Amino acid sequence: MTFEIENTSDIIKPNLLSNHPLGMYISRINHNFKVRSPEKYSFSVDVSSGNVMLPYVKSYELTNQTDREFAANFPWHDREFKFDLITVPAQTKEFIADGVIRSYKFTFSLPLSTHHELNFGLRAFSLDKGKYPFSVFTSDESIEWFHSTIAGGEDPFSRRYYGFNQAKISYRDENNNFITMNNGDFRIPGIEINYFYYPLLEMNKKHKIYLNFGTHFGINISRYNPVADLGISSSIIKKIVVKDKNILSIGLSAGALQQRLIQFGDRVNISNQTFLYSFEGLIDYKRKLRNNNWISYGINYAFQTSYNNKKDFNHIILTGERINTHWQQTFSHLYKNLEGWNFICTYSVKQFSYFVSLREDLRLDNAPDLQTAFGVKMSFKR
Repeated sequence: MTFEIENTSDIIKPNLLSNHPLGMYISRINHNFKVRSPEKYSFSVDVSSGNVMLPYVKSYELTNQTDREFAANFPWHDREFKFDLITVPAQTKEFIADGVIRSYKFTFSLPLSTHHELNFGLRAFSLDKGKYPFSVFTSDESIEWFHSTIAGGEDPFSRRYYGFNQAKISYRDENNNFITMNNGDFRIPGIEINYFYYPLLEMNKKHKIYLNFGTHFGINISRYNPVADLGISSSIIKKIVVKDKNILSIGLSAGALQQRLIQFGDRVNISNQTFLYSFEGLIDYKRKLRNNNWISYGINYAFQTSYNNKKDFNHIILTGERINTHWQQTFSHLYKNLEGWNFICTYSVKQFSYFVSLREDLRLDNAPDLQTAFGVKMSFKR
């Protein structure tokens, strides 16, 4: 009985990547916590909504070494007043993002054998103003109501100042290349191919500890970032059988993605890092119901290294409207590691699994602030 349950109660983890206004154009690893290749073909659809509020900020990356060393002596919020920004040698960037970014992830899983799996994914995004009833939790009004009445304080991110229900993304890099997105725009930035290997080891039966290894190939097909990326990942999962019918799973996963392995044309400088490193931890409790269906609850911690080199922030000057203490996050968060918590609930019945999730960013960088998701996975016999 224990063996049967353990082999038919694998984790169904949805796409938990953040709906970042620049990250949508980059391949990123969505870590895998399964212990073996599924017995059936499957197709899944994930739809998520994330509220982004990043007011206009302009950055000056100093190019003169003497200026850089001088700037490093001051905190970022004082540097603006130490230089004449009209004449100082610098590379400039501009960034503004506001609205609800919705992601649509389509994944087809092809089990090759018990130990080998191949899956194909397509990611799409849209931008809108986030009005009711399509954004119950991620609308500007809902988030500011939460801040004003429960936690965070009155309007900590200036949504009321800049206006509710705006939709615009504009990013200009140092070479004067632009990314723009307006209300109602729909994009298909990329496709991916993932291969997973699930080795058969002695510790599987003896200790209920499993490993998997993944190779990730992403092709970014947008005109903003026409590149191919290659990554690897590895996960370790410990399963604990509870009351002979329920499964507690604890997993850790790490990965590395090399960006721009192949470049097909001119691109916008979204990220100056050659590698993006990521880590996830997951605790999942799956309970068998009386009708032989399953329900599971999971908590996921996600970590990713910064889009830009952290050291570069030592000689960056930021300018913008100083409406609140968070205004600089528009650019400063691109030089910080990304961290977030995800809460997941999945209900499985026969060949269908339905899931919902909620993501809260730990850095308070508002990119996005709150993110919700739902989806369905359909499995088919071979």
